[in-house]
Amino acid sequence: MSTPFSDTPAGHPAAAPDGAAGAPPVPLVSVLIPTHNRPDYCELAVQSVVAQTYANLEIVISDNSEDDATAQRLAPLIANDPRIRYLRAPGCSALENFINCYDSSHGEFVNYLMDDDLFHPEKIARMMAAMASGPKVGLVTSFRMLIDADGNPLPSIKGTERLFEQPTAIGGTSFAELILRNGSNLVGEPTTAMFRRSLLDRRFGVFLGRQYTTLSDVATWLQVMTQADAVYLPEPLSYFRLHGGQDQRNNRVRIEANVEWLQLLCDAHLHGKFLTDRAALHDMLTGKLMTAMWFLTSVHDEIKGGAIEAERVQTAVRSALDILLTRPA
Repeated sequence: MSTPFSDTPAGHPAAAPDGAAGAPPVPLVSVLIPTHNRPDYCELAVQSVVAQTYANLEIVISDNSEDDATAQRLAPLIANDPRIRYLRAPGCSALENFINCYDSSHGEFVNYLMDDDLFHPEKIARMMAAMASGPKVGLVTSFRMLIDADGNPLPSIKGTERLFEQPTAIGGTSFAELILRNGSNLVGEPTTAMFRRSLLDRRFGVFLGRQYTTLSDVATWLQVMTQADAVYLPEPLSYFRLHGGQDQRNNRVRIEANVEWLQLLCDAHLHGKFLTDRAALHDMLTGKLMTAMWFLTSVHDEIKGGAIEAERVQTAVRSALDILLTRPA
């Protein structure tokens, strides 16, 4: 499998080591890699972090695989790089694996790396420079290049197109409302974005006190943007791999995503963070509720069979109806 590191941004030297003479302290960045049964891809992912030009990193790997193949594959890398901390977490869920990484890390800045994705060698250095560009910047994201199972570049698909052609600062409220109106993760998957730890509500995937699962990344980006702004970089600083082992398109994930998009909208409005224009919200929420109900009723047998807890569906629908039917315009 190849690594697509040919498109290298120029003019950005490596960060000075923490504590180097004459240099200010370099903030610690935590790169978190939850992994499950992908030893080949995970090895490439870890190698892409080890190759970063930014020096002050900790690399936390949480492995809930069903065997020791990943541990054996990573052993040489772990032995040769003291920045890597490997955690074995058999039996925990995907979300618990994410949280285990987070709870075991210490960096002021955090960037997840999915075990089948890759970082560009200058991703962390470029994003830390953007993070320092303004006092209210709490999230930095970029264009991400799609790659196939073997690491070959793929054309962009809907939802992954480049947002801007130049580095662009975006107000947190404006960006969050654009995400909610479009019902699309414009920031990108966990691999894509770096965020300030201090802006999270306890842990990854929590938005305004509610834990999200399928849309845990969107919930995190929205939580950060309740307090901070964002920067978008147009270079491909991460590589999102499309392959047959992913589950983004199975019905259980689609059911959870429909419910969670509806809940995100309602929670944002009810807490007065985003979408405060009642008239505009009424029209948008009506359309989204109708679409969600059409889809959810079409898969009612799977919901009855346990694809999602019925109470989660009912909570989201009740929240939407409460906003539409009982709250004054």
